[in-house]
Amino acid sequence: MSHVVWMVIALACGIVEILTVGFWFLWLALAALLVALFTWVGLTKSLAAQLAVFAGFTVFFTVFTRPLAMKFFETRDVRSNVDSLIGKRAVVIKAISPRETGQVKVYGDVWTAVADQDIPEGVPVIIRSVEGVKVRVQPADQ
Repeated sequence: MSHVVWMVIALACGIVEILTVGFWFLWLALAALLVALFTWVGLTKSLAAQLAVFAGFTVFFTVFTRPLAMKFFETRDVRSNVDSLIGKRAVVIKAISPRETGQVKVYGDVWTAVADQDIPEGVPVIIRSVEGVKVRVQPADQ
């Protein structure tokens, strides 16, 4: 293949990367650009050599540089919906025991709550997990 074909492949991979932002196609685009350069200079004449260089650079970029890029461009994912409740404080409005569910109020909403110990009404708690329509809590002082 000619260097022009590899440039087109690099451009296509670059466009896909812009649309997906997953840091997968970026490495394919960079590898294709390097193969285009090597082909233009005359270092890789056969298709087998071009594919080997492309595969080698792709593996190298993916294994060694993608983790660094993911750390550098770390997204600040905001938990939403019920996942945002984990770690939040709530107040017990109906006593909870290990054998019986109770209720807690968090952000004005009432949730069915379970715990591994007895927690009386009025005690502040921390939500540790969401299990279906129930929250697992523990006293805030622990």
